[in-house]
Formats: sequence, structure tokens, C-alpha cells
Amino acid sequence: MSPLLLSMSVEREIKARIVGKFKCREFIYLGNTVLIIELKSKEETVELTDVCDKFCKWVNRVIGAVVTAGIGMVCDNISNINNSYDGAREAVSYRVLYGTKRAINIDEITSNKQNMGLQSEETKMHELFKAIYLGNEQEIEAATNREVDRIHSNSNTISQYKLYTMEMVGAFYRFCENNFIDFNDFLGEMSNPYEKVPKMDESTLKKWIVQVSTEMGKQLKSVRNSKSRRLINDAKNIVANRYMEEDLSLDKVCSIMGVSNSYFSSIFKKETGISFVSYLTDYRMDIAAKLILDTNEKSYKIGEMVGYMDANYFSYVFKKKFGISPSKYRNAKLKS
Repeated sequence: MSPLLLSMSVEREIKARIVGKFKCREFIYLGNTVLIIELKSKEETVELTDVCDKFCKWVNRVIGAVVTAGIGMVCDNISNINNSYDGAREAVSYRVLYGTKRAINIDEITSNKQNMGLQSEETKMHELFKAIYLGNEQEIEAATNREVDRIHSNSNTISQYKLYTMEMVGAFYRFCENNFIDFNDFLGEMSNPYEKVPKMDESTLKKWIVQVSTEMGKQLKSVRNSKSRRLINDAKNIVANRYMEEDLSLDKVCSIMGVSNSYFSSIFKKETGISFVSYLTDYRMDIAAKLILDTNEKSYKIGEMVGYMDANYFSYVFKKKFGISPSKYRNAKLKS
């Protein structure tokens, strides 16, 4: 299928499968499909993310199109809609970390307290901050060069240069605060960056920015990994406490934790090597196998004890895991 026909097919399916589900406006801007959606509450962004994620996977499987959906942060005023759009575009850029053919919610991958209504200097430093968050050292260096060149080209006087560099230091402080890290941790022996940075020449300034930005990127990665591990541990604790509930599922666990299926499934698979559904099934089957050996309960009863009300389906899943039925498993272990 030609790229044009493929794009038209995706556009048609967006109207049929997403636009009809929400109160929204849809249009094409710079070659991308943009949806402005009215939500009743911020919490509905989780549902929106999951709907978009399922669409991206469906359209790839059925049509063969590679679509990545970016979900911007909720804004409470139409005058701030540009911030939500910028957030959606930024979310799409994180496909290098989280993969394509999926939906990415900017509110889930950045701090909930991060202010998308950036001040002027943060807006100018957007590319540098994005490179820091991605942890790409080449992009950090390239963005640093552009940033320092911008400061020098716009500084007609020493006073202007000092003002721009002091604004840049302030932007670094706010970026770190919004991401729960301390900018002072990256300053080394520099006690007052507002005083020292404006005195740096072009070469020294670039070197300093690259150094602190690279270290910030490493710490942000550590923070993200820590957040991911907390989510995974929370999910495992939910499974351990509620595996016997028939309706325990990926949807329910994500609902309890307040994250989208898309985001959680991505980090769970990345950290553990298996899907959450596989983990839940394996956990239940391991408990079932132990109960088969430690009790005299019938198979259907054990199935109910681990969340399977359908005895036939329990036997099917058990056999898929261990290669034999529950009754044969018991007999084989007793004989051995």
C-alpha cells in the first residue's frame, strides 16, 4: 500500500475508532492527526491512553501502519492548549525509549508536578532538557552548542549575556526541582552558579553545561528505574495478596495503581522479561501446583482457590504450564 493510501486508511480508522468514543475535534496539522479531547476529569487520561494504545497496535496488525500516539497533559483553559500539544509532541519523541506502535502519555513518563507552562528560558532550552531526559550524550552536546550559540548571538552587551546565563541557571534549578533531583548535587565545588556561570567564556560554558547535563541525565535514568521498580513491586504485591480473585487482571491492577495499561505493560516487560499476564498466570499456577501436592482438594476446587472458576479452563492453563493435567501432576509427584 502506498504511503498516501496508508495515511488515508489510518485517518479513516481514527475517526471510526477513537473520535466516536470521546467528545473531541480532529484535524490534520503538519502531517499529523491532532485530536483535541474534552475530558470530565484528569483521571480519564488513563482510559484515553489505553484506547489509543489499543488502536496503535490494531492498526499495525491489520493495516501494517506504524503509529505512535502522544498524549499531552490536561489543561483547564483553552488558552493553554498549546502546552498540551507541546506535551503530546514531546511524548511522541520518547518512542526512542518506550518503542513505537503504542500510546505514550507525557504525564506518566515525567513528574506529575512538572509544569508544562514553561517560562521563556525553559522554552528556549526545551531541546537540551529533552536530550537530558533521554540521556543521549551526543544530543546533549549538540543541544548545548545550539544553546550557547543562541546566548552569544543574542547578547549585544555584557549585561545581556549575564542575564541570559543567569536565566539559564534558574531554568536548570526549576528543571531539577520538577523532576525531584537537586541541581546543587551537580555543581561540585561551585558555591554560587549565578555568580560563576556568567563569568565563563564560550568554551568553558559549553564544557560545563555538557558535564552537568550528562550527570543529570544519568540521575534521571536512575530515578525512572526506581519509579519503575516501585510500580512493579506494587503490582507483584497486589498479585500476592489478591491472586485468588477471579477478576484480577492487568486492567484491574493498572486501575488500582492509577497508570495506563500501555505504560505499565511496557515497563513490566522491560524490567522482568515477561508480560504481566504471564507473571500472574505463572504465579497462580505455582500456587496451584503447591496446593495439589500439599492438600487433598479436587482440581476444580484448587482452581477456584487461585482465581479460576472454570475447571476446564484451569486444567487447560495448568497443562500448558506443566505439560500434564493437575491429576496426573499429583500422581506423578506422589510416585516420585
